[in-house]
Amino acid sequence: MKKLVLLSLVVVLVACTQKPKEESPITQEEVEVVQVNDSHHSESIKKVFEAHGGYAGWASMGELSFKLGDEKHLTNLKNRKTLISSPKQTIGFDGKDVWVTPDSVDASRARFYHNLFFYFYSMPFVVGDPGVFYEDVEPRELDGKTYSGVKISYGEGVGDSPKDYYIIWFDPETYRMEWLMYTVTYGKEETSESFSLIKYNNWSEVAGLSLPVSLQWYTYTEGEVGEIRRERQFEEVALIQDEPSDDIFSMPEGAQISPAPGE
Repeated sequence: MKKLVLLSLVVVLVACTQKPKEESPITQEEVEVVQVNDSHHSESIKKVFEAHGGYAGWASMGELSFKLGDEKHLTNLKNRKTLISSPKQTIGFDGKDVWVTPDSVDASRARFYHNLFFYFYSMPFVVGDPGVFYEDVEPRELDGKTYSGVKISYGEGVGDSPKDYYIIWFDPETYRMEWLMYTVTYGKEETSESFSLIKYNNWSEVAGLSLPVSLQWYTYTEGEVGEIRRERQFEEVALIQDEPSDDIFSMPEGAQISPAPGE
């Protein structure tokens, strides 16, 4: 089913993290009608998208950026080209290769890392991509509350880890996402039933969409939620409609290429 949605777009909105910041007045402009192909979305995942601002709003955006510690992450949302800048190194994805500078740093894991936090941060919208399959799963209790779930899997040849899958756990009344389970099979031939667990309970509105302020990784053993293992804060978040220039992601002379799985 296709939707035609007229959106009011906040051109750039910096999301606050823990303390409110004084911001310039928000300017809004009308954008063109966006045509969204959501025919492969299941009814459950559509309701999750709607609870977070609607998939059409996400599909209208061209650029996402955020700061994670000393790293600045920039992604073209239309083609997923990526740039991660930090004092230690720069990682880029030009649409073909993941490259790293300077040549003195270890680039062996850069291909795995270049879009890792983009995927976690962009939940639930990132699982609306073409080539994604959805399956409703049995409700599950996590940390004393029962959630409904949607399993996310990928077609063969989609990304570097097509055997990975996710389960989005959401409040059955509000459809707000609260937990993410995921497997990691990067560089492996077999599938995995060993889950990692992230809690999504701190949201901020950015350009009309609910995006996380922070993520908490929990231990998860034999179906039991344990202690917090780590927490990551996302700062200086911006979503804009225009796509960034392709030149930003071009591999500079002397950069090293990070190997793909199996190379």
